[in-house]
Amino acid sequence: MSWSGNELRAQVTKAARGLGYDWGRAKYLGESVLRAERNGLSALASFLQLIDTLDTGPSHLLHSNLLKGDTVRVDVVDIGITLIDHLPGLDFQRLVAFDVAGFPLFLGILCYGLTGTDRALQIEIDGIECVVQADRILVGLEPPFQGSCSLRACPLRHDDWQSVNRFEVADSDAEVLDHLASRVYAPATEASRLAGAGAGLNDND
Repeated sequence: MSWSGNELRAQVTKAARGLGYDWGRAKYLGESVLRAERNGLSALASFLQLIDTLDTGPSHLLHSNLLKGDTVRVDVVDIGITLIDHLPGLDFQRLVAFDVAGFPLFLGILCYGLTGTDRALQIEIDGIECVVQADRILVGLEPPFQGSCSLRACPLRHDDWQSVNRFEVADSDAEVLDHLASRVYAPATEASRLAGAGAGLNDND
């Protein structure tokens, strides 16, 4: 099926809530998947592949983890959002590296987090280089799902690029997202229906 950007973002956000993320991180995930997919990266597939291993609780990372890198695998959502939260205090002049699973999603998290800044990061994984900056991810090849990636600051790039605006989502993937999202739906009650919840018999949307 073909989804708009708004549909993709909304379903991933609701699915992330169903996994147990708070609204802030769930919204971040929805925006990040959309940002990566607009740049032609398979962030939705990465997210779905990780759903059984993601840590939806509070972050366990410290500022020191970001400065030195971490040789053990880190939760991709945790490290991505923590990096962005600490971005004002990080110059990335010294190379840092992390072992990341869900790399396309990681790129989307960084891209969304750089919105409104004039900063760019050069990221390399398995010999594939990409540059991430606000709105765009410049990469020649589809990066691998996981591996050790290195980050450093780099100049902004102004290459031409094409944003993807419609997204083909497999029926099976849509079903998984809908199942996760349904975990946070409020059960219907007679009181909620009388108060106007649901489409009712006169749905004009």
